[in-house]
Formats: sequence, structure tokens, C-alpha cells
Amino acid sequence: MSNTFFISADLGQVNDYTAVTIIEVVTLYGPLKKRQLFGQRMNDYQDVIGREYHLRHIERPERGTTYPKIVERIKELTDSPQLKGKNKAVVVDVTGCGRPVWDLMKTCGFRCRLSGITITGGNTVTKDGDIYNVPKRDLISALQVAFQNGQLKIADGLPEAETLVREFTNFKVKINLNGHDQYEAWREGIHDDIVLSAAMGMWLATHDTFLMNFHALI
Repeated sequence: MSNTFFISADLGQVNDYTAVTIIEVVTLYGPLKKRQLFGQRMNDYQDVIGREYHLRHIERPERGTTYPKIVERIKELTDSPQLKGKNKAVVVDVTGCGRPVWDLMKTCGFRCRLSGITITGGNTVTKDGDIYNVPKRDLISALQVAFQNGQLKIADGLPEAETLVREFTNFKVKINLNGHDQYEAWREGIHDDIVLSAAMGMWLATHDTFLMNFHALI
């Protein structure tokens, strides 16, 4: 089974940063074993013992970069030599300003699966076509669990990695009057774009239904 790459983009407003991250899902196998089925010859096999999530890439286009330019950059990444012939999927934030970007991406000839995520403050994940409606709590929790149990590996020397760790550490949660979770930064002015980008990729990578139904178009 080949590894799968998740290219994720949290789209900022005109004066905000957009963040693009790439997470590689690495399947871990146990020792080589042999088995015989119904008198047939012995076959070699390995048990899947777990998965790791390797953060391979982080970038922030300059503020004010147009959305068509951002779409062009995401497509460059999916078509790059490093990802050529690989299983891959693109996920973008379609909350607010992201919907026109999503519509544009659908016309740009991406040769991989495209998924959108609308970030909500609710409690339930729903799906409409290729767009998931996901509570922010679920997104942050997916990243937090992988970070805490050591499954999330951050490449040495990766630009903006320290920013990701700092932003993630600065997140806090409060409960509003409706009983819903709300995540926010400890200090005013902290950008959470890298956290949300990585969180969306992590959530999709750990979404069992998606992995079972994943078909790369290469």
C-alpha cells in the first residue's frame, strides 16, 4: 500500500494569511509473515500495526495573493515531481470566502480527489457531496491527538514549523452559552491559519470512511 499525501489550504481574507500544508500518511507494517490458505502455496504478508503522519511542507503565500494565484500554487504542488504518481488529495476551507475558490478549483483539472471543509461551531459532522461540515473542535482534536501521542512527525528544519507549534500551543477552548466549543488564540493577533490547515489535512487523513473509499486519480 503506497503512502497518501494530503494537501490542505486554509484560505485567508484579503489581509490575512493563507496557509498550505502537506501531510504524508505513512503506514507502518509488522514483521514479514507467511500464511497458507486452503492448501494453496505460502504467501508473504505483513500486518498493519499503525500509521504516522509526517508534516512535509508548510507555506504562507504573501498577504494579498489573489485566490487564482493560490489555486495555481496548490495545483503546482499536486503536480510537483515529489508527488507525481502518488496517492494524493486536496482539501480546502470553504467557509466564507472559500466557496468561490472551491468552485474555481473544480474547473482547473486537478488530477486528484478534491474535498472541501466548512468549519462549524456545532457538534456533528455532515457531508454534502465532496464538502464536509466539520466542528472546529473535531479538527483541532484530530491534530491534538496525533501531536500528543507522537504520531505527528514534523520534518527537521521545516519553515514555519515553530509557528505551527506556537500557534497550536496558544489555542484555548471555551464553552459558549449554547453549549458549543469555541477555539481561540490566547493573545489577540495570533494567526491560526497554519494550525487550521494542518488540522483539516489531519482530520481528513484520519477519517476512516474517506480512507476506505479513497481512489487516487493519477
